[in-house]
Amino acid sequence: MSTVQSTTKQVDSSSSPNLAGGFYDVTENGVQFCHVPPLPTPKDGKEFLKRFSDGFKLNVLERPNPNELVFEIIGIDVSFANALRRIMIAEVPTVAIEHVYMWNNSSIVHDEVLAHRIGLVPINCDPRVFEDILGDDDEPTDRNTIVFRLEAKCGNNKEEDAKRDRIRKNNQSNNNNDANTNSKDESVLGQEELDTIAAESAAYHQQTQNASQTSQLQEAIEAPDHPYTRHVYSKDLEWVPEGDQVDRFPISEDGSGGIRPVHEDILLAKLRPGQVIELEAHGRRGVGKDHAKYSPVATASYRLMPKVELIRPVYGELAEKLVNLYEPGVFRLENCNYPEEKTEGDHGRYSRTVKAVVHNPYACTMSRNYMREPKLKESLRITRMANHFIFSIESVGMLPPGVILTESLKILQEKCRNLIRMLDESLEVEGLND
Repeated sequence: MSTVQSTTKQVDSSSSPNLAGGFYDVTENGVQFCHVPPLPTPKDGKEFLKRFSDGFKLNVLERPNPNELVFEIIGIDVSFANALRRIMIAEVPTVAIEHVYMWNNSSIVHDEVLAHRIGLVPINCDPRVFEDILGDDDEPTDRNTIVFRLEAKCGNNKEEDAKRDRIRKNNQSNNNNDANTNSKDESVLGQEELDTIAAESAAYHQQTQNASQTSQLQEAIEAPDHPYTRHVYSKDLEWVPEGDQVDRFPISEDGSGGIRPVHEDILLAKLRPGQVIELEAHGRRGVGKDHAKYSPVATASYRLMPKVELIRPVYGELAEKLVNLYEPGVFRLENCNYPEEKTEGDHGRYSRTVKAVVHNPYACTMSRNYMREPKLKESLRITRMANHFIFSIESVGMLPPGVILTESLKILQEKCRNLIRMLDESLEVEGLND
């Protein structure tokens, strides 16, 4: 088991500001913290801010995909880093389903279980344009509430369900837009049946185009001699615009835009022929410390920046082991530039034709496997910098990771303002503000 020990090492922190406070030395038995004398106490707030601003840096390191972000922060204390991490997890507001009104549920999934599953579906909605509901007495409005409707019924086969859904969506579209309402006077041929067929064909064509542009959902398997089973997905949650929400969140002609679930392939329930689910769901703003469904991140973590140093040169086969086996990605092989280095070594006549050099310390995983080789253990030293943090953010999809970082910094800033205000009020009450 790894242990954390403490020792004192006299290092001039003025010559190395990044070492102010100490660093972690990685040994075979664990991690050893080495104390370093701190810098002199600032004489006033201006000197403190100047020292902090000179040493503070924030750099984006990697963006593997739209929902992941890796960045580094240099020149901060661990309390600052941990506060930022906790805020990203529990205090950045998002929008999620809070209330579910069940009108009809004849499936095998209980009302409470179905409501819980719907509440955990992440919603693609910017929470910054909505207001908080402060209490139970606050009325839901288009400024603090979003509404979804779910109507799913299982027929005898897949074709019957698809036709029913097309007719229902077409009727809803006609009801929401009076200009598209067909009547005998507005019809070219004066035949409602032909108009209905044409509308169904147009809706089917639009649905086919949308399906080709989005990821294909897993189809339900129809086994022989077994009843047909319909899968109800998160894509079946239909947004019902309230007030001016249709203008604030417009829907484009290709069906994108508006408010919708982040992922359309989340399975909510399974229905057999004759079973029905009809409900209405209301969403509002919230934070992760109230419920995990409001947390905008799947993971938000940090690690200390490793510092890799080669105390002695490593050549030949030992260098190849270090590069490819013990610490892959951290080192690289480099041809020796000096003829005197191409001499006979401990591992053969041509063992010193290549040597290992530090290439990417960010890739170091602190595995300490290299310590199995006595010569590598003496040649390599790995430490961790106590004021250099590498953050990794994985967003659920409700907010981009860059927005999550920005909002968490704003929240931390507001907390600092509140603390200063409370201290000023306390000093004023005690009469010490003179």
